Amino acid sequence: MTSERRVKIVATLGPAVTNPLRLRELIAAGVDVVRINAAHGSAGHRERFIDEVRSAALEQGKQVPILFDLQGLKIRTGPLSEGETAVPIARGSVVELVAGLEPSTPQRIGVGYQALMEVIEPGSRVLISDGLIELLIERVENGVARARVGRGGPLLGRQGVTLPGAPIKDGAMTDADREDVRFACAAGVDYLGLSFINDASDLDLARDVAASCVGGGAIPGLVAKIERPEALANLREIAGHADGIMVARGDLGVQLPPERVPRAQKQIIGVANRAGLPVITATQMLESMITQPVATRAETSDVANAVWDGTDAVMLSAETAVGKYPIEAVQTMDRIIREVEREGPVRSQAAASQPEVASEDPTQIFADAIARAAYALSDHTPIEHLVVFTQTGTAVRRVAKYRPFPPIIAVAADELVARRLNLIWGVRSVVVPIEENPDEMFRKAGRAIIDAGIAVEGEYALLVGSLPMTHEAGRTNAVHFRKLGT
Repeated sequence: MTSERRVKIVATLGPAVTNPLRLRELIAAGVDVVRINAAHGSAGHRERFIDEVRSAALEQGKQVPILFDLQGLKIRTGPLSEGETAVPIARGSVVELVAGLEPSTPQRIGVGYQALMEVIEPGSRVLISDGLIELLIERVENGVARARVGRGGPLLGRQGVTLPGAPIKDGAMTDADREDVRFACAAGVDYLGLSFINDASDLDLARDVAASCVGGGAIPGLVAKIERPEALANLREIAGHADGIMVARGDLGVQLPPERVPRAQKQIIGVANRAGLPVITATQMLESMITQPVATRAETSDVANAVWDGTDAVMLSAETAVGKYPIEAVQTMDRIIREVEREGPVRSQAAASQPEVASEDPTQIFADAIARAAYALSDHTPIEHLVVFTQTGTAVRRVAKYRPFPPIIAVAADELVARRLNLIWGVRSVVVPIEENPDEMFRKAGRAIIDAGIAVEGEYALLVGSLPMTHEAGRTNAVHFRKLGT
């Protein structure tokens, strides 16, 4: 039995983590990946967060990737008239909707989306404030939509608006997002979270925008947030273009009836598992810990079930960004995961399935076969670590897909690759420059792993790599047993 936690913890930064000491405590408590939300704070705040994460990770000898979450299209209602704190929207009443941020009244609501009248029609639903207010469109004419209030309530100023099923285009890469991508690339973040995507073309666009910002440099990995029915319908295509997937349950639960979200979560995780793609389960996992120091039993079960579903990571949002108990929230999540994994790694049915090999290149097919062989050997030999040599991280994802029992140690020549791999289930990484001589490379890697405190000298490891050692990615063709330190 191993005590190493395999499922990773993503924590969102915000006002609750206002000083470097607090951030160091958060990482020491078990945070593996840090999320910075582009929807909040200034560029100066975000730049400071990035610098402090890098410093804290270096101080603690950890690889901590940064996920920079883009805003996407954020549609909001207009402001309220001066002196008003809320306007009543009565159930059964009729209201008018207009495109533009004019002040909202009980009879007329401004919506800050100029194409509003082009994407709604009779029968459309308009949800405000995470669905607390529901409007049903009856008629659209002369730039005004007439709507019946299906669910009423107090309307505050500048509330979020959701248009379920509306054919919205270009929502995944707004002008503000392009500015944020430029900032994120310049700051060297590891992943970009893409909001409001519909299909794989949105990822291709984001990749092109990022490529134009970095020149010939490394493009951040793209994490596709599945939060619209269109994205759910195009899930397999999206998975083929993404570097990671997020089950964005908050917006997904507004776009879909809430009772459909658990099934969607399992579907999304299953597709990601079969593709060997890291997947993050997010939103309201320990929501009560924003204001109280202990989680509810339902929240504990929610985190545990995400682990059983096969997620690579679970995410804390407001719990660590603005909550009163950010450290306790991370510690709670850590304990829940460890309890679920107490008898060994959780292997979902999808993770245990044959890989989906899109390429007909024999080299790629052999590499996948090597990953399956390494998994099988690790289950039937007394090894204590599975060491994978990688140029881009692909070989590590192949092996991690099968959820092997021994902890996975990635050996990368590049710091960026090593850091990104910390999002993946069960992986810790070290940076070791490539040696052309395999024996020398294996020896140096073993010493680096021991010096990092990840393994103990003399422990057995199964090494997965390429012979001869090469700078070229995708050439995995060998497995090798070795005592670390020899």
